[in-house]
Amino acid sequence: LSPTAMARQVEEAQHLEDQWSNAAQDAANVIQSKETQLQVVTDYCQQIQTAKTTVDKTTAELDAVQSPQESSSKEAEQLGYLQRSMEENRTVIGELLVTHAKLCPHLTRYEQATAETEQKNLQERWRALERTVERMLHHT
Repeated sequence: LSPTAMARQVEEAQHLEDQWSNAAQDAANVIQSKETQLQVVTDYCQQIQTAKTTVDKTTAELDAVQSPQESSSKEAEQLGYLQRSMEENRTVIGELLVTHAKLCPHLTRYEQATAETEQKNLQERWRALERTVERMLHHT
């Protein structure tokens, strides 16, 4: 029985405890980071789906307005409604852009390029719809 040997064993045990504590804290930080990333990915997926649905719905509404049976006053009324609806729904695209910016640092280059292309295609479709509604309003 040696007090010096026992003291060394206590120090070694404390050192191991510190290492385990640090490892546990690192693991907790990784888990928190991955949970945050998962939430951003989930938000992005929901927002991209919402944006696609909104663009598809707006396209269908515009197609319905363009039917030849409508009178010009009825068409103008429907186009005005559609334009207001698009203005209200513009936030869908804005939220997607914000989430896309948060998401990109966590993606591979390929995933970034894919997400960028998808988001830009939606933006282009949205802008084309806005231009079409504006042009049609000026012609009614």
